[in-house]
Amino acid sequence: MTGRRREIGIFGEKAAVKYLSGHGYAIIETNYRCKLGEIDIIAKEKETYVFIEVKTRSNGSYGRPAEAINFKKQSHLYKAAQMYIQSKRLFHYDFRFDAIEIIGSADRITEINHIKNIF
Repeated sequence: MTGRRREIGIFGEKAAVKYLSGHGYAIIETNYRCKLGEIDIIAKEKETYVFIEVKTRSNGSYGRPAEAINFKKQSHLYKAAQMYIQSKRLFHYDFRFDAIEIIGSADRITEINHIKNIF
């Protein structure tokens, strides 16, 4: 990933954490990595663990950010979540997969869209 793209990604993840915290989510972990994939944010809403993919774009020229969460990305997220659940022994909790779309830049966010149960 190029430096500029990584900067935009980091900015988006920080904005998403701030958004989620402000909406009652407890942030459990960010940038969870394992051999099967990566999860941008793991949060908890009441008794539900939420695995969140953050997609950030500076504008909407290339379509909606969440459109980049294709089948392959979903598969990696799902497998990484399974690994996390097993490693933390969280078998008795509910889970879901969300996406957060961020459109804007460090000086101005034009849109934050939280999509619950994306797949």
